[in-house]
Amino acid sequence: MSGVPSQIWICAAGKEAPDWIVERMTTLEIATDGSFEIEATDGKVTVERGFAVFEFNSQVFACPPRMVQDKLAAAAGEEAPAVVDLSEKLGRMREQQIAQARPKSLRIAHNDRPLRLKPVIGSPPAPQFIAVGDLLVDDSYQRSIEGGASRKLITKIAENWDWRLCLPLLVSRRAGELYVIDGQHRKEAADLRGDIPHLPVVVFDFDDPKAEAELFVAANRSRRQMSKLDDFHAAIVAGDKKAVAVNDVVTGAGLAVARIAAWQYWKPGEVVFVGAIQRLLHSQGTPVVAQALGMMGRAFAGSTLVGGGAIFEGLVTFVQQRVRDEKPVDEDLMTSVLAGVGIPGWKEATAEVDSGNERADVMLKAIADAYAEAEEE
Repeated sequence: MSGVPSQIWICAAGKEAPDWIVERMTTLEIATDGSFEIEATDGKVTVERGFAVFEFNSQVFACPPRMVQDKLAAAAGEEAPAVVDLSEKLGRMREQQIAQARPKSLRIAHNDRPLRLKPVIGSPPAPQFIAVGDLLVDDSYQRSIEGGASRKLITKIAENWDWRLCLPLLVSRRAGELYVIDGQHRKEAADLRGDIPHLPVVVFDFDDPKAEAELFVAANRSRRQMSKLDDFHAAIVAGDKKAVAVNDVVTGAGLAVARIAAWQYWKPGEVVFVGAIQRLLHSQGTPVVAQALGMMGRAFAGSTLVGGGAIFEGLVTFVQQRVRDEKPVDEDLMTSVLAGVGIPGWKEATAEVDSGNERADVMLKAIADAYAEAEEE
């Protein structure tokens, strides 16, 4: 029997809880201070900021860090080897997680140490326009553009050329020739069009492909991929018809589309399943989707909609089936059914299901059974 926890986690604002903790949560209502309740081995515990949650010999405990040693000793028993002193490790974990969760502006304003500035690398680039035909590509490190996805992207850029989206290409001057480090798709699209003679570039001087490849890797790894929710909200502002339609039906139900995907940051009434809403708007129509979202909005008012996507898809399917059978759903009754089971109850209905399709079927059956039982009463 080991004297060391197999997993350990410190609760900090903005720090997402791992699955092995989420599975033990007894409520999906996350308090404004970030606390929540779990079913630990020794009973229900309210996990507050700074608490340590750890797994030891298939048992789970939650407590302030100062009590971890006592909990470990009690769980290990008299015949187990001495438990490891985790005081120093827990202190470091807490400091790291608090620092990671702290907003960047606060980390800068209240920095715990001075910045460790490294020497600046390279020289400032030289912005200029270069003839497209003078730009070369080194296949030794550049990604291949022969695949279907790359060819489609190049065609799309060529067909919809927009100078506002054409950032300067990163180019290396090597032995008198110019090699594209970043911007190969834009270069190929300009070639394909034939009416873009020059492209904006910033030129760096390198001696060999290795240095170029290092910059290529650094440039690609430094990018933060735009999240689906970021893209959705930007599309609304841009007037994208599909995004606006989704937003209209969501807000019409008294709900809102969340800005952040991590559930710890969701506010009551926020949804993230915009893909499912858009798909079902197309396949089932606005009335059915609006009805389902409206019932969810009323039933779960004030609740955080964790797992709401599965409920929504099951509910839309059930409503559509009742419409097809000419037995429309009684909205007041269904709202009461949804509220009676509650978010944790509906989540529990699919807790043992891994497959997406199976989860949808299980949720649909759970909704149908609960509604039928309510109708009989």
